[in-house]
Amino acid sequence: MTSQDIAFLRLFSQQITGGSFTDPAALVKWMGCIRAEDFTAAKWAVGHRVQDSTDNMIERALNEGRILWSYVLQPVKHFVSSDDIRWMLALTAPRLKMINQGLYRSLGIGEEMLRKSRRIMTRALEKGHMTRTQLSAALKDDDIEVDEIRLGLLLMDAELDGLICSGSMEGRTFTYTLLEDRARVTHHYDKAEAIAELARRYFLSRGPATTYDFSVWSGLRPADVGRGMEMNKRWLGNEMVGGQVYWFDPSGRNDPDRERFNRDPSLFLLPAFDELTMAYPNNRIFRPAVVIDGQVSGSWTYTSGKGMVKIKVTRSTGWSGHLNKAMQKEAERYSAFLGKRLILPPA
Repeated sequence: MTSQDIAFLRLFSQQITGGSFTDPAALVKWMGCIRAEDFTAAKWAVGHRVQDSTDNMIERALNEGRILWSYVLQPVKHFVSSDDIRWMLALTAPRLKMINQGLYRSLGIGEEMLRKSRRIMTRALEKGHMTRTQLSAALKDDDIEVDEIRLGLLLMDAELDGLICSGSMEGRTFTYTLLEDRARVTHHYDKAEAIAELARRYFLSRGPATTYDFSVWSGLRPADVGRGMEMNKRWLGNEMVGGQVYWFDPSGRNDPDRERFNRDPSLFLLPAFDELTMAYPNNRIFRPAVVIDGQVSGSWTYTSGKGMVKIKVTRSTGWSGHLNKAMQKEAERYSAFLGKRLILPPA
């Protein structure tokens, strides 16, 4: 296995090419979760991996509660399956709450305020979905004065406690609802089993990757990762490359057609914070990326207006005629996802 093999295999394991998923919620569940601090970008991250998807299809899965937009793994929002949210919170929320302790102290947020805010928000949401503004008003009505930063931390605390979660959109406005109304208890993993399950999903959907990659992505300690890997030996293959052990799906179902790739280079327009550019800490790219044959080879931006989307691509190298056609096809795919007319300026 070479570095180019790793790049190709990741495209397939990540479902960026050769994927078969038709349901956004099934894709998110299979990948464990998908980074989503940029909500619009994250919808395209899911949509790019789901056949014939649209922006409306992703939002429908969110509105139905099959996909939740919540804090797991890291102190940023992720898309996560409602089937998995409870065991992922049990595994990762304690560390995230510890990360917030310094902010709580600096802002004067004590345990009494946290307990009281949880009670207020839970009671308010028993009446139905509520917006951030409405929850802020409920807190103020019960003598908890909050600014935007404090409100965000109180909402995050209630999410990490497994009390509230993302609700249905009201137009373009996000809402919250009770987690018990969105997520049934489907699994009872102990800590070791939860680590093993998360590791299995990571390496099957993002391999080849190293245990260091998984540790940074998940926020888990290396010792915990080691125990998870021990429980996954029957699921995963591994190979030494450049002095590092890479773990991956050994079934061969994600193997690319090497002859086709050698003949027809691949090009993809991936969003900011995409899992391909964020799941491996040594190669993180935070902006929208043009990916050619698994390598970041440029960037792109878009401007969306009424009924149209304008895409501008910045290239790091010269492109062949084939790549120009591939870029046109990708841009058309994104405009179709949004349901808007494409405007693509000449390169």
